[in-house]
Amino acid sequence: MKRHWLMGGILLTAWAAFMGSVGGCGGNTTNIGSGGSGNSGATGGSGATTPCGDTTCGPGALCVQNVCVCGSGLVSCVDGCFDLANDPAHCGACGEACKTGQDCVSGQCGPCPQGTVECNSGCFDLSKDPEHCGQCNTNCGTGTCVSGMCQCAQGQVICGNQLGCRDLSSDPEACGMCNVTCGMGMCVSGQCVCAAGQTQCGADIGCSDLSSDPNNCGQCDRRCGPAGSCVSGQCVCPAPAQQCQGDGCVDLNTDRRNCGQCGNDCNNGQQCINGKCQ
Repeated sequence: MKRHWLMGGILLTAWAAFMGSVGGCGGNTTNIGSGGSGNSGATGGSGATTPCGDTTCGPGALCVQNVCVCGSGLVSCVDGCFDLANDPAHCGACGEACKTGQDCVSGQCGPCPQGTVECNSGCFDLSKDPEHCGQCNTNCGTGTCVSGMCQCAQGQVICGNQLGCRDLSSDPEACGMCNVTCGMGMCVSGQCVCAAGQTQCGADIGCSDLSSDPNNCGQCDRRCGPAGSCVSGQCVCPAPAQQCQGDGCVDLNTDRRNCGQCGNDCNNGQQCINGKCQ
């Protein structure tokens, strides 16, 4: 018994000394040497999340005295343990991701690799990337990118930077002409064909079910707004939202275009607070 007590005391003393010798990053971003469950009071392990006090440790982290801790040189993030100095998904801080193609060096996202250009979503070779062809915002659609130019297959035409190459005889997003969409319908021989119960609402909308489409409710282009739904051709607004013509379901207490009542537009940068422009 005395031997067991002595060994436990030695382990606890060593653990305390080790905890004091390592640094943390504040909150639950604490680093320690790797360890496991046992006399150290640590629970959990790699490969699974672990409940820890009022939070949950990510894979690879241990819970020690209600704090998520990782192996030496690693930091505990929500989704696991990472080296913030060189991890492109957690570069310099948890959740700070580098763009596609960028490396993380000393906690900073590096430049794009040679031969690529930095766009909003990552680093791309504009000479051959079909989604970034010649420039960042040019998408070839179903075509290919050759020397920075979109090349369409036989039977396809180029329909601008966003649509790219399209077959106008069968493409529901470019049916007969590049700017004609079939919406919920199909494109057959360059003509939009609506299913039973649908209505053709023009080139920029296409086929729509007026009984349930919140953007074409009861009639084409009648919108129920982001908060509303369309039921049997009528906009249904959740409380406290109300239906305002042209804007759909809005909250009259906070909506700048309909403040206090439909059509009362707050001008000059005013906000709508409790139904009054201020």
